Amino acid sequence: MHKENTVCVAMKRLMKEQEIITMNDIDFQFICNLKRFDTIPFMLFSVGCTDPFTVHYKCVTTSHFRLEKIDVETCCATLSLLVPVDIEGNFVNSSDEYYALRKTKSCVIVNLNCFCEINPLPPELVGRPHPIVFPK
Repeated sequence: MHKENTVCVAMKRLMKEQEIITMNDIDFQFICNLKRFDTIPFMLFSVGCTDPFTVHYKCVTTSHFRLEKIDVETCCATLSLLVPVDIEGNFVNSSDEYYALRKTKSCVIVNLNCFCEINPLPPELVGRPHPIVFPK
């Protein structure tokens, strides 16, 4: 009997949770103005690698992804790229300090058997609005 990859198992769970937070038909009686999230951002790490898996996108490097779909039989996943931006909204590399993550339409397909760790990040990072600074 073959043991299922732990990252593949974690990604299946992440997909379920991401689907739950995107549900628009949940009504709350006591919670008002609840911000709706549709993404649980994450990073992936390869076996024996201390640096996260990265992809190049428009002159920047990103290690942040959104799970779009997963094939449970092959343990392959389609990931969309999340690009880090600074407080002014400019693209920065994942290794730099960033303020928020922006969605892209670019995707990559990966075999989850090549990874040994997933590091989920707060959903609030995706599409985080820039602060309004008033002149003195």
